[in-house]
Order: sequence, then structure tokens, then C-alpha cells
Amino acid sequence: MQVNCLNRDMHVRDYLYILRRRKWITVTFFLVTVTAVTLATFLQEEVYRATSTVIVDVEGPDVLAVKDVVKLGEINYMAYRDYIETQQEIIRSRRTAHYVMKNLKLDRMDEFKKENDPIEYLLKKLRAELIRDTRILKISVDNRDPKLASLIANEFAKVYADSNIALKMKALDQAQAWLKEEVEQQKNKVNESELNLQTYKEANDIVSINSQENMINDSMAKLNTNYLEAKTKRIRTETSYRSLIDNEGNMTLKNLPVLTTGNETIQQLKNDYLKQEALLVEYRKVYKGRHPKMITLLGNIAHLESRIKSEIETEYKNSVEQENKFAQALEEQNKKALELERKIIKYNALQREVETSERVLQIVLNRLKETSISNQIQTNNIRVQDLAEVPKKPIKPRKKLNITLAVIVGLSGGVALAFFRDYMDTTIKDPNEIASLLEIPMLGSVPKVRPDGKNIKKREEVDHIVEKDTYSLASEAYRTIRTNLLFSLNHSSSSKSIVITSSVPREGKTMTAINLSAMIASSGERVLLVDADMRKPRIHTVFNLKNEPGLSQFLLEENDLDSIIKDSGIDNMRIVTAGKCTHKPAELLYSKNMKRFLEEASSRFSKIILDTPPVSLLTDAQILSSIATGVILIAESGRSTRDLLVRSKELLQKVDAKIIGVILNNIACTKDGYSYPQYYYGKYYNPNHTR
Repeated sequence: MQVNCLNRDMHVRDYLYILRRRKWITVTFFLVTVTAVTLATFLQEEVYRATSTVIVDVEGPDVLAVKDVVKLGEINYMAYRDYIETQQEIIRSRRTAHYVMKNLKLDRMDEFKKENDPIEYLLKKLRAELIRDTRILKISVDNRDPKLASLIANEFAKVYADSNIALKMKALDQAQAWLKEEVEQQKNKVNESELNLQTYKEANDIVSINSQENMINDSMAKLNTNYLEAKTKRIRTETSYRSLIDNEGNMTLKNLPVLTTGNETIQQLKNDYLKQEALLVEYRKVYKGRHPKMITLLGNIAHLESRIKSEIETEYKNSVEQENKFAQALEEQNKKALELERKIIKYNALQREVETSERVLQIVLNRLKETSISNQIQTNNIRVQDLAEVPKKPIKPRKKLNITLAVIVGLSGGVALAFFRDYMDTTIKDPNEIASLLEIPMLGSVPKVRPDGKNIKKREEVDHIVEKDTYSLASEAYRTIRTNLLFSLNHSSSSKSIVITSSVPREGKTMTAINLSAMIASSGERVLLVDADMRKPRIHTVFNLKNEPGLSQFLLEENDLDSIIKDSGIDNMRIVTAGKCTHKPAELLYSKNMKRFLEEASSRFSKIILDTPPVSLLTDAQILSSIATGVILIAESGRSTRDLLVRSKELLQKVDAKIIGVILNNIACTKDGYSYPQYYYGKYYNPNHTR
């Protein structure tokens, strides 16, 4: 903010100074805000709020151990949250509002008649809120009539609870009707499935599927055992048979001794044959081949051999036949078992269909009974907790709160607006700031001067403040400026011609030129005040002099220096007015005659003060600054902007002007301002005041 020096941190006093300087912004905003809010509050109609409460349970009361067909609540938290939000929307629905309006005949009241949409108007008065960490809903209604507000709130609670149980009853009736139809359908399905099962049993001659299955299983077990025994026997007899076959395929008894068999006949024949063979060996030792005993023995051996071969071959063939017979019987039994298995599958399917139909029928019958009981009990998970009472105090307008907030907002808004206005204000107000901005010496600051009715009676006399009111604060400011200026000029004895200019018009450069000249003249130096503004000259008006002849006539070589110098009425101070207006003032100032004017004037006066046009608007000040020995830049507090001052400095530097310093006019002289030391001047130095 521009109230402080550019290189200095903000202090609390700086903020207070801003608020003091912008106090009217803060006060105006505060008064407008508080007044507007107060008027609006007291003009606002009183509104009353009536509140009834309803409890939304998770489930209805468990009167009997029968589950409701229509479940009204939810146990899961997330599901319950969705459920409770849904209930709030049901309360705020147009359907509920329609029943409330119908029951209370609100549509006949003038308040609702004039509305295009009475239901929407009613819903705007309604609020349905969940009390935190509970299952209680608050149903609030706002209205100008407290009794009507309580009636509407209670009716909303009643309609909501009744509609909930009505919804349940309607759903139960629909469920009961559907269940009755379903019972008849399931009965038909049971009869149909039982008939299909009986028809299948009759068609497949099935009396008892389990007994048939057991018989086949037993028969298969026996056949399988017999088949295995026959196969074992066939393998044994085949082994015996194969052991007696030689390589040529003929049966021989060479391997008879090692032959093993379970046939007792063959075993007996084998023993007899081996005995005869042993006897033959003994006979050969005694008898010849034609001996009758030998012939008889050989005949017995041949007979035994023939019988053994016949028995073994017969046994082998019988075992093969028996094995084949049992294999065929087993195969036939397997076919019967597979056929029975197929019948069992179809039978079981029909049986399951019968059982399923019977179970479904039983479930539907049980549910129908439960529904009938639930319909008679009429449990409701929503019940009215508290009815709304007639409110005694209005909720709107909240006068104390509104006015308190208005005061807070007005004060904070006014302060914020004041700081914002100061932030957007780029004008210079602090002498330290202007010195830091331009980096040139600060010669002094002049307070704002107004007619006081005593020494300064008219606005025109302000330009003569030094002459009219010697002991004023402004006069003392010009003394300070004179002192600073003379000390600055001590370094250069040639600093006689001083240009007074500003950034824009009406910043007090003419008043500064007049009073600074008067103050220097009062110190004993001869001063020449020159009005170099040939476009809008003003000095001749201030001193009540004729404007012609003046500077322009000298530059046009129409008059000499003596003829244009006029008496100011102040000791040691003379005046040269601007003279007649010309359309080429810049060319005249740039002429050699201007340099000659300064040379001649310097020989007669110790100081020449030149009042010139604003440097940022016209080139006159630049021209004179290039030939004068010094320049003083005038700024006005609260009017001169940073950009214009910087531009003015740059314009002067372009012509190599020597800027002596800056004077800040119209500065505030308050105790909290930056001219704080000057605040006490009037108390410290006053001829009429005794310390």
C-alpha cells in the first residue's frame, strides 16, 4: 500500500492511518449495510416453525415369529442410509403433499389459492431432516400462522406413517392374491407329476423298483461267481490238456507223471496207468514180449491210456462249454441291469418332480398363511414420536443475529473496502514515499490551506498565505522549503533561475512559486517571479496586475526588461507577467531571447522563479529546464500518481535538467498522519499562546 515508504515494512500505525484516511468509506459501507439489513429485518414478516418427529425403525415390531412378506426397513448401514434418504424424499414428494393439502383443505385458503402451483408452494415450506446418530426424522413446516404450521407438520407425519402401512397392506394383498393363484397352480403340478409317475410304473411293469434292482444285483453277483469258477476250471483243464499235446499236435502221456488235476476219475486212471507202467518194467525183466502176461499188461496199459485221453479231452470241452454258458448268462443279466438302470433314471426323475412339486406347494401354502397373519397384524416400522406444538416464537426474522451479522459484515466489509480503495489508489500521499520513488531530495511538504474567516477570508487569498498569515502552518512549511532550497543552492553560486513545474495542472505550482518567492524575498534576497505559462497565465490575476506588457513582448523584442518588470507590493520581489498570448509559446521560449532574458534578469536579481506549464503535458517546462539552473517539481498529495511523477522526472532528465527537489502540496496535517510533527506546530508556536 502506498501509505508507507517503498523500502519500509508496514507498521500497525500505517494500517490505522489508512483506516483514518479512508474512514468515510468504512463508515458509509457500515451504515448502508447495517441500515439496509435492519430495515429488511424489521420489514420482514414473522415466520413460525412447527416440528413433528417420526421414528423410522429398521424393521416393524416382531409380534409373531413370522417374517413379513414386505420388508419395510434395512439392517445394513449403507442400505439403511439409502432407505432413510428415500423416506425423506417420500415425505417431500408431491404425492404426500397432495394428501396433506386434501385432508386439511389447504387449497381453499387464500394463501394457497393465489399460487400457480399450490403443492410446490407447500413443499417449499417443508423440511425433512434426520437427527444425527438417530433414526428420528424431523418434519418441520414454516408458516406465518403458527397454528397452521403445527397442523401441516402433524398432517405430514400422519400421512407419511399411514402411507407407509398402506403401502405394506397393498403389497400384502397383492402377494396374498398371487400366492392363492400359485397354490392352485402348484396343486395341479403335483397331481400331474404323480399321474406321470404312475403311468410310467404301469407301462414298465414296475411294482417295486428297489426289489427288482436287488434281485438283479444278487443274480449278477452269483453269475459272476460261477463265471469266475468256470473260467478258473477251464484254465486248469486247458493247462492239463495242453501239457499232453506234443509238437505234432498228438496227445501223448509222456508228461502224465507231472499232470495235476482235480478230477478224481482222471487221477485214479493216472495212478492205475503209472502202476501198470511200473509193472511193465518189472515184466520186461522176466518175460518176453509175447508172453501172455506181457500181452495182457500191454492191453491194460493201452486201455488206460485211451481212457485217460478221453477223460482229459472230455473234461476240457465241458469246462469250455460251462464257461461260455456262464459268460452268456452274465451278459444277458448285464443287459437286464442296464435296462433297469435306464428305467430307474426315468423313475427317479419323475419321483423327484413329484417331491419338488409337493415341497413347493408346501412352501407356498406356508407363505400364504404367514401373509394372511401379517396382513391381520398390520405392523408398521414408522410411527409418530412427537406431534408438533403451536410455536410461540418466530424463527424469522432473527433480529439480533441479523443485526449482529450486519455489524460484523459492515465493519469488516468497510475495512476491506477501505484497504482495497487504498490499494487501488496510486497517488502519492507520503513525502518519504515520493522521495524514495523519484530518488531526488524532498524540499518539504505544504499542508492543505483553506479560508479560515480570519486571516484568509476568501479563496483567492490562499495564494498569499505567506503574506496574509505569517504564523500559519503553511507559512512555516514554506520557510522550511526556503531553508532547504537555499542550503541546496549553496553548492552552486550560479543557481539563480529556478523552474517551478508539475505533472498535471492544478497541483499548486503557481501558489508555490508565489509563496516561495515571497519567502525568499523576506530573507533579503531580490527575487523576480516570472509567469512563463503563456497559455494559461494566472500570476497577474493573483496580484491584480495587467498581463501586458510581459514576457512574450520581451521575447518578441517589442519591449525591454525594464518595461515588463512590475511591482508585486512585497519588498525585494518583482513580477514579470506572461504578456499577450501567442500560438507559438514553445518557439519563443526556445529562442535566444529567452537566454538573454535570463542573463539580464540574473544581473539584477539573486533568484529568478519561473512558473511554467505542466511538464507531462507541454514541452514549455522542458525547454526552460534545459536553460535554467534548477528545477523544482511540484506534486499534490492524493492527486499526483506515481506513473506521472516518474514520467515527469524522465522528461526533465532527457533535457539534462538539474532537479533540485520535490515539494508535496495539500498534505494531511492530522495527528495520525505522516506530517505528525507539524500537528503540534500551532500549539508550540503561536504568538497568542503562552506556554
